[in-house]
This record gives sequence, structure tokens and C-alpha cells, in this order.
Amino acid sequence: MTTPTPRQQALLRFIHGYQLAHGGVSPTFAECAAGIGVTARSGIHRLLCGLQERGLLRTLPNRSRAMEVLAPPAVPMIGSEPLYAVSWPAIREAQ
Repeated sequence: MTTPTPRQQALLRFIHGYQLAHGGVSPTFAECAAGIGVTARSGIHRLLCGLQERGLLRTLPNRSRAMEVLAPPAVPMIGSEPLYAVSWPAIREAQ
């Protein structure tokens, strides 16, 4: 297993945080693109392929939202909630 690029790491962290915040449901390519600031869904596909090659993520072919994080990254938490699930007012209160 090799180290992911910074963009791949951001995508992996977004996917893992999204799954934590949404009961295990994976994000769509469009949600991934919006989440990490990529304009094209094809860029997300390229990043996902890189994560799969590195053994960090597995996707099921021909199924939407079918991603399994094999090596979960550290996701910032506030209390017991992942940062992706915490509202902005709660973040301000924690600071």
C-alpha cells in the first residue's frame, strides 16, 4: 500500500466522513466533486481509480454509491460527531 496524493487523501477523508455522517451510505460522484472542490466527475473517477490501485478503497462495479473504505483516514471529530456531520454553530461553540 502506497501513500495517496493530497487530492486522493482529501477524497478518501471526504468519503469516510460522509459515510460516518450518513449511516454508511456513500456519496455520489457529484457529491464527491462538490465536497473536495473538483469541477468534473471524471476527475473523481480518476482519483477513485488511484485509491483502488493503492488498496485504500474498493468500489463495486455497475452500482451507485457502492464504496468501501479499506483504510479509514483520521476524520476530525467534535465531541462524538464527525466534522462532516456537525453544524457550523456547534463548531463555533467548540472553539
